[in-house]
Amino acid sequence: MDQVLLLIIILAVVVLANILSRHLTVIPLPFFLILLGLVLALLPAYSGFHLDPSTFAFAIIAPMLFNEAQNSSRFWIGRSITNILSLAVGLVVVTVLVVGTSIHALFTVLPLSLSFALIAIVAPTDASAVNSIFEANPIAEEQSATLQHESLFNDAAGIVIFDIALAAFMSGRFSIEAGIGMFAWEFLGGLLFGAIIGVIVVSARLFLIRHNDDTPLIMVLIQLLTPFLVYLLAEKLELSGILAVVAAGMVQGSERDKLRLTSSRMQLVTSNVWEIVSGVLSGTVFVLLGLSLPDVIRALNAHVNPQITIPKLLLLGLFLYVLKGAIRLVWTRFLLKRRTKTDHVWRDSLVMALSGANGTITLSLAFSIPTMANGHPFLLRGPLIFLAAVVILTSLLLPTIFVPLLLPSEQGSSQPRFKWLRRMIQAGISDLATEKKYSAEAQIVIDSLQQQLILDSTPNLRIERQIMRQTHKVESDKVREMYESGQITEDEMTYYNKFLELNHFSADEKVWKNVWLRIRFSLHIGTLYKDLHRAQEAFLTAPVALEEVYWREQFEKHGENILPIEEAGFEAVMAYLKQNSGENGVETNLVRRFYRTRHRRIRGGDVDPNMVYQLFMRAFHAEYELIQRAIAKGDISADLAEKLQQRISFDEITYIQNSESYR
Repeated sequence: MDQVLLLIIILAVVVLANILSRHLTVIPLPFFLILLGLVLALLPAYSGFHLDPSTFAFAIIAPMLFNEAQNSSRFWIGRSITNILSLAVGLVVVTVLVVGTSIHALFTVLPLSLSFALIAIVAPTDASAVNSIFEANPIAEEQSATLQHESLFNDAAGIVIFDIALAAFMSGRFSIEAGIGMFAWEFLGGLLFGAIIGVIVVSARLFLIRHNDDTPLIMVLIQLLTPFLVYLLAEKLELSGILAVVAAGMVQGSERDKLRLTSSRMQLVTSNVWEIVSGVLSGTVFVLLGLSLPDVIRALNAHVNPQITIPKLLLLGLFLYVLKGAIRLVWTRFLLKRRTKTDHVWRDSLVMALSGANGTITLSLAFSIPTMANGHPFLLRGPLIFLAAVVILTSLLLPTIFVPLLLPSEQGSSQPRFKWLRRMIQAGISDLATEKKYSAEAQIVIDSLQQQLILDSTPNLRIERQIMRQTHKVESDKVREMYESGQITEDEMTYYNKFLELNHFSADEKVWKNVWLRIRFSLHIGTLYKDLHRAQEAFLTAPVALEEVYWREQFEKHGENILPIEEAGFEAVMAYLKQNSGENGVETNLVRRFYRTRHRRIRGGDVDPNMVYQLFMRAFHAEYELIQRAIAKGDISADLAEKLQQRISFDEITYIQNSESYR
């Protein structure tokens, strides 16, 4: 129960951190996650939290790398395999040898084998850790692809070297032949084993698809279980479970090429599920880092050697990061093959060097350092974990500061997307504005499209409620005017004002108002009609949709007609909103949509759902045509066109799944 509660709290922390990062974009998401994890560690219940590295690698790292691998581009891997292997293997080995030797020379209390183990821990990169920076300051496609695919393979290289160095420390001896053999077995064997299992799983999934057993439940669960199965089997065979998972994920990615447009729903569901799972797992990693920091400090304080102090370890960690980064800078400048020429070779190399951030694998390896060594407490475990933590935090902080300075900011690049999105939606609205025969159905679609424009902005609820109060007064004044001119009776004015009061009360759709109105309507209708079934329907129906029907029936029972009164009030409100929209266009549109929906519902079931469907399709077609014309003229890029067309496709799916709500 305690572990389940911790998991729920971590998920809540991930949600909170994501919300904060959206409003404080200057600070990268990982820092919010680490800080909130540290706050969580201060709670008495979790003050003694200890991270199990084997569970961490199995439950978090394996599915994360599997997802990254299945989404990787085999085109870019084939095109850049030399660069990827150069960074993932060559650079890791050189970094371990050079930096490890330097650390041992400066900090003699740390044996050479453990120095190599430490560098193997911080050698693997985590390109996703600085993705938030590159959203505002995008790097070249070739650099981005190399970084992404490097992080898939250098994890295994770092893990294998770490295992070799740690084994050498424990045994007190090292054999080059044994080390090379162990490296080949774990590295190549892990790749081959993962590829074989991946082929088997993909073949099984394709078999299920051919026999129409490709329901999302079956297919998604098989895919979610695959990384755990592959990792466990590979570890049992003493192969690299990480590399096996990467290989299986890459094979899994090839399935999409075979499926193409078949089993579309399954592919869409799978993509959405993995997007959520990946976001949760990556967030959990940094929460666990913050949650584990007190454990790191405790392990450090357990060391009694006077040469090991926090200031010395901080300086050593910074030196380690700088030296590692310098080697990476030189390597990317002179030993990487560039297919595209650039006038900023050193700048691009520096960006590549800074982008070598550490994260998930570094954290996993650091905590996998044993607590006991040759039957005695391993007192160097605390300092090693602390050094790894310093490198992780430094590698996350420095890119935040320097990458925006190195790259030209493209914050404004998001504006054309929203500009074209508005143009696209407006094209659908303009096309339907000419519809005369089915104007009521067209207005339903237009209101829905206008709502998209509203949701892309942030309405001010205070202003919206203020406008709603003003329109309520406008309509009340109009009803009073109709009474004074003899157009309606005092009875009609009294009951219509009750309708307006109730309508205004439910307009902002607050939860407590909604519940209160449901109870009120269900009791009133049950008493009025002596019908339990109608009372149940009243409770289950949204009050804002029930009021119009109820009051129309009540007016008809008394031989009166609410429609002319509502028509006059509606026209008065529309005229007022047209004259007073001003700078509050978003809020005005929300109020206008509320009154139009009320106007349509109170007039009764005169809407043809088939025509609503046709008009929605017509609007989507107009949006598609606008995008096609724009890309044909070269006004927008293929990438932007793809995002806009994806938005239209999602809108179509959303409408089809919720078509009943438009009737």
